[in-house]
Amino acid sequence: MKKQSILMAAICLLNLLLPLASLKAQSKPNTPTIFNELARKDSLLFKAVYDCEVDKIDGILSKDFMFYHDGGYFGETSSESFGQFKTNLRSNFCDKGIKVKRQLVKGSLQVIAVNDEKATQTGVQRFYMDGKLMEESKFSRVWHKQKGEWKMTQELDYLVNTKFASRPDNNSLYNEIAHMDSVLFNAFNTQNQETIKNVFDPSLEFYHDKGGLTNYVQNIAATKNLFASNNGLNRKLVEGSLEVYPIKDYGAIQIGEHTFCHKENGRDDCGTFKFLHIWQKKDGVWKITRVASYDH
Repeated sequence: MKKQSILMAAICLLNLLLPLASLKAQSKPNTPTIFNELARKDSLLFKAVYDCEVDKIDGILSKDFMFYHDGGYFGETSSESFGQFKTNLRSNFCDKGIKVKRQLVKGSLQVIAVNDEKATQTGVQRFYMDGKLMEESKFSRVWHKQKGEWKMTQELDYLVNTKFASRPDNNSLYNEIAHMDSVLFNAFNTQNQETIKNVFDPSLEFYHDKGGLTNYVQNIAATKNLFASNNGLNRKLVEGSLEVYPIKDYGAIQIGEHTFCHKENGRDDCGTFKFLHIWQKKDGVWKITRVASYDH
């Protein structure tokens, strides 16, 4: 999984940046007219995003826009289409009344005009929630002029730093469990049976509101059969749902919501459910000993 995540991020970054190297001789960095226009578009985009005026981004993003977010060394690089980007914006921020402010780091914005119809824009940005710095990342974008208007066709956010994100009294614990959640479900999404075997403890008890109680052996067999069916089932953690609480001299409680999707008759068939994991840390290694899956 580590290699896959790194490779995906590298491919996205190379797709955005390598064409510039071959065109460096004839490209003019920070061409004033294009620089100013794309800086204006940048400002309008994030005003629309965080004022939740979602339909206004139609004038900024191309219909074939793709957004890539680097998940880091252990995480999976995610991608969103134009429609998914708008849907996730509404559901993850607007519908929940969450206000996030984005700040462009002064002096970081750069534009290279490939030609009169194409340009690449890079920079550094910071995101704040309730006045607290939550994330800093670099971004690289590709812009194309379509019918006289500059439209963004790709964005990659990379070198994402979320160490600023605060969690009450247990920031380190939260990050450890969030990492282990990523390890487990990256293995699930890529059908890596061996990693799943290692993350689940042999004493596992799995409580399912519809299926009842199962043990370690039953769950390993169930995942093996699921992978053999090859139905493309994919799990994604619902953003903002994760909660982590310490268990004295034992480990941690993890609570959250996740969405599972697979293709059914050519369409995504998805369901969102709640879960609770009990993690034990023994000799520096985290393993899940109890699972409750419910609200199906």
